[in-house]
Amino acid sequence: MTESSRYQKILLLSLGFFLLLVLMAVFHENGILNAYYLEQEQLKMKHENESLRAKNEKFRLEIDALKSDPYEIEKIARERLNLIKPGDQVYYIVQTKNPLTPPQ
Repeated sequence: MTESSRYQKILLLSLGFFLLLVLMAVFHENGILNAYYLEQEQLKMKHENESLRAKNEKFRLEIDALKSDPYEIEKIARERLNLIKPGDQVYYIVQTKNPLTPPQ
């Protein structure tokens, strides 16, 4: 066996081993691609958590207002429960089927 063929075999084996290491680093279950997907999922969950925190804060403020502000209770009773005070007049707005055409 000549010296150059021995170097070629060593070079090919080294290159093959390096290629195998790269493939495993990228596609293995603990590889780079999986780490990227997990990082993206983590970012998505962080955004979702922030959204839920904001919602919770909004609900907390609404609860505090309902506990302490009688006008807020009245507003909820009027808007959601359609209640009225004695002496109030109620107007119902009826929309036609096609609001773009004038009535005949």
